This record gives sequence, C-alpha cells and structure tokens, in this order.
Amino acid sequence: MSDLLAILQLHRGKQKAITGKDLAAILGEPNDRPIRREIRELITAGHPIASSTEKPYGYFLVETQEEADEYLASLKGRLVEDAYRRKDFKAASANSLNKEKQLALL
Repeated sequence: MSDLLAILQLHRGKQKAITGKDLAAILGEPNDRPIRREIRELITAGHPIASSTEKPYGYFLVETQEEADEYLASLKGRLVEDAYRRKDFKAASANSLNKEKQLALL
C-alpha cells in the first residue's frame, strides 16, 4: 500500500477530507502536483478517492453512494464548463488571429 493510500485510509468520508497541500506536507512533497498524479493512479487502480471543492475541502475515500453520486455530478459539471470554455476560447482565438492577419495585410 502506498503511503498516500495509507493516509487516505484515515480520511474516509467527505467530513474527513484532507487538502492536497496537507497531504504534500505530510509526504514531504514541495507541492500537491505529485499528490494529484498519484491520486489519479490510485483511482485507476480501483480506489474510490473523491475530492470536494466545498467545505470541508480536500480528498477523501468515498464511504457512501451519496458521496459517490455527488462527486460524479461535480465531475460532470466540470466537463460541461470545460466544453463551454473550449468553445468560447476557440471562437475568441479565431477572431483575434483573423484580426491580426487582416492588420498585417494593411
């Protein structure tokens, strides 16, 4: 068992969430980037690790179907927001780059 998973075993349920910053400090990492990477690997390996962007913030092992459903809804919401952001950026960059091309022709 990884050290991160061992720590998360103590953080079962949303009410016991622990921040990536705190996990990094405990594990001696300079920031939470390696923590996020390992959490992704642990999820792929079958561990139900969720995160909360509402108090209490942080990562936790899912204990109930309600927690799982809440996290899945949160992920879906992020996907939708990212799709809108992508569409808007694509339009903005095309518009901006076309203006630059038009100005270069003058």
